[in-house]
Amino acid sequence: MDARHPILARLLMILAGALTATAFTACGGGYSSGGGSSGSGGTCGGVYAACPPPTVSLTAPTAGATVSGTVALTATAAAAAGYSLTIASVQFYVDGTSVGTATASPYTVNWDSTKVANGSHSITATATDSMSHSTTSSPVMVTVSNAAMAAAMSASQIFPVPSSKAAGMARISVESDTGAVSGTVSLSGMTARTVTINQGFAGSTGEALITLAPRPGSAGEFVVPANVTLSPEQAAALAQGRLYVIATSAANPNGEIRGQLAPDNVRVAFSELSASPEAAALGMRGTGLAATTVDTRAGTLTVHVDTAGVEDATAARVLSGAGTSLAELARSPIDMGHFSTELARISAADVESFEASKLSVTVDASATPAGAVRGPISPSAVTAGD
Repeated sequence: MDARHPILARLLMILAGALTATAFTACGGGYSSGGGSSGSGGTCGGVYAACPPPTVSLTAPTAGATVSGTVALTATAAAAAGYSLTIASVQFYVDGTSVGTATASPYTVNWDSTKVANGSHSITATATDSMSHSTTSSPVMVTVSNAAMAAAMSASQIFPVPSSKAAGMARISVESDTGAVSGTVSLSGMTARTVTINQGFAGSTGEALITLAPRPGSAGEFVVPANVTLSPEQAAALAQGRLYVIATSAANPNGEIRGQLAPDNVRVAFSELSASPEAAALGMRGTGLAATTVDTRAGTLTVHVDTAGVEDATAARVLSGAGTSLAELARSPIDMGHFSTELARISAADVESFEASKLSVTVDASATPAGAVRGPISPSAVTAGD
């Protein structure tokens, strides 16, 4: 360079240095230029070279675990060593859907496993560092096992049947280990006064255990309050199909629609009873409703029968396919039109007969010993836990 132009020479040297400095991509806010460096971190080693990604792995739950209720998802994560990088966040996914983000160690989020169906699910964690580099962990497969039930609610599960066109759907989950209850009830066609979970077999009535709260800003939606749990005795009743959801209204204070909660091992059927030909010939117009609960795992039969128009009823029975008595029903000392038996032992063959619509109910009267009202127990009217 011509010494007569010292200012121009200096400007060219500054420009060359700036170009050299910007030719490198740095990690953590620092960069290198030639033999010197500035900033607080090391470089990634080359012109616009990629920075090393973070590492991440799931530590809980373990692969193959069976989980229920609220599950703590935990991961360890670290940014690339030797650079001014930190972990910005760890995001957790179940079957590819984000369920929460942690921004500080220990990286943990609580996942509500009742939001997914029972069965196998994949869990992953994605760690992102302070320069937006990310890594996703290897998936961990777990099995979700919650007592999750969906119960359709209708007036037909109440006797006498209320005059109502309302409908509802209850979706209730219970953690198998703690008894914690969660869920919602959606109603249409009615203005509910109360929505409760009660204890009682189908066809019977029982005390309210849980009162659901209206969901703010959502008409017809009710939710189980936080921190509600079932006692061991109540959880055992649920396993037997002995809990139900009922919605009352000003017009029907004793219940407008109802739905029985039934786990997978329980089948519940509602069957209409009508006057037998013998009774009809005598001018009798009796009616009834038989609510049948069969626990296929325990081999038990529960039947509650309500009748109307059969004032001289003498006995009620469940008949097998051969017409023989399978179970005798006892009359209620308070409601003379109500007959029942609970948790009567039945055989595997009897369960098969139930599934094949071979069982029936008959209510006898003094004038019609062969049956005043009767009807088949129909699986077409069966509900089962989802």
